[in-house]
Amino acid sequence: MRSWIAALFALVCAAAPALCGEPQATAKDQQLAWLQKGTIFNAGLRGTHTIALTFDDGPNAYTGAVLDALRQYNIKATFFIVGFMAHAHPAMLERIAAEGHLLSNHSATHPELTSRFDDDPQTLLYQLRDVNNQIAPLMKQTDKLFFRAPYGYWRAAHAAILNNDPVLRNYTGPIYWDEGGEIAMRDGYVMSAADWDCWRHHWTPHVCAKGYLREIRRDNGGVVLMHCIHSQSGALVAEVVPPLVEEGYNFVRLDQVPEYQQYETPPSAPAVADAAPHRRIALAFATAPK
Repeated sequence: MRSWIAALFALVCAAAPALCGEPQATAKDQQLAWLQKGTIFNAGLRGTHTIALTFDDGPNAYTGAVLDALRQYNIKATFFIVGFMAHAHPAMLERIAAEGHLLSNHSATHPELTSRFDDDPQTLLYQLRDVNNQIAPLMKQTDKLFFRAPYGYWRAAHAAILNNDPVLRNYTGPIYWDEGGEIAMRDGYVMSAADWDCWRHHWTPHVCAKGYLREIRRDNGGVVLMHCIHSQSGALVAEVVPPLVEEGYNFVRLDQVPEYQQYETPPSAPAVADAAPHRRIALAFATAPK
């Protein structure tokens, strides 16, 4: 009976929020949420001659070559960490942080975050908590928290669940990218590239780098998606970075991107759930013993 009442209550509130005392969403409300209902696509870096290199899915044994290439040019990047990889390579995780790069969250097991995670909130919470528990001790107090959804999969319902967590709600995201998402060809020339797809086509790092460089130059900056877990990853960075340095591009971590500041959770912000008492009542009905 309680489950049926809760379901009916939720349907009514979804159709007519005013009847349930739900506040209408405003731009300010969105800033209080660690994760937005939709993916954050705009980083504001295009046209600024500024690059934010981001590396997904690590760390592993090949990540060291990426770090070596970045260190040669004193470039700081952002690494989106996968939990099970970090458990297997704790020393490499520590090295990323020690060399001044920003550790960020890319989930525990890199799943597609489909609707099944909404049906099991604890599983969704685990995906981020596992990574957070590993990276938080290595981060400075001034470092900011960022999340990127695996494969770019995201649902508004995920944010509703995660914003109730007092720690995880302090993340900004989910963060997308500007360059590095796909391979595109024109008249036999590689106009854009995605590293994992380059390797699937058996391209060399030199050829793959041409695609990255052409796309970055067309956009004149942006958030660049790369990976640090392939045998060619270090060589690709060594091909992409030097020309951009020579051309005067600025390199930043994601916590140095001004556009993302509007999505940060203010330290004194109340939990998102506190603004919706009736939703908590419905949740209590739904989770009560049957």
